[in-house]
Amino acid sequence: MDMHTLTSKWLSKVALVTTLLVASLGTSNATAADGHLVFNTAAIHFKNFDDRNAFVPGLGWEYSPTGRIGFHVGTLSDSFGAQAAYAGFNYGTKRMFNNRVRFLLGATAVHKQFHKNKPLETKIVPFPVMEVALTERASLNITGSPEIDYAGSHSNAVMFFQFKLQLR
Repeated sequence: MDMHTLTSKWLSKVALVTTLLVASLGTSNATAADGHLVFNTAAIHFKNFDDRNAFVPGLGWEYSPTGRIGFHVGTLSDSFGAQAAYAGFNYGTKRMFNNRVRFLLGATAVHKQFHKNKPLETKIVPFPVMEVALTERASLNITGSPEIDYAGSHSNAVMFFQFKLQLR
């Protein structure tokens, strides 16, 4: 096994253990509504869709208090089927549009396969999210990135969906 594979497996295990530990410890009663168990669900790519998996199962934890800095961590199967890991920070805005929508802004370190048949890489990516309340305790994160060509690197446009469940 090469060093890159060992690093990838280690990062994925650390992200999963951290996620499960944070979820099991929970948050204090004052901030319980800010913690969410996250189920990574789907990624829709706008180019080369046939080469990628739309179903990207995974598990994570998001702590996103309104008006304060929070964090997110997790692991998932990326769009090429590799085991990916992510961790980052976020800032949650106040709810708007009849108290159903809020926005999260931040940055995420992602360790995943960015290009088909290439090794896993770690990159820091922006974290723009529209959170839509489905019920009192369930919401849907809709995020993504545009097609980018920068410094010899190319990425496809993608929309990414996460189902979130508040644990109280």
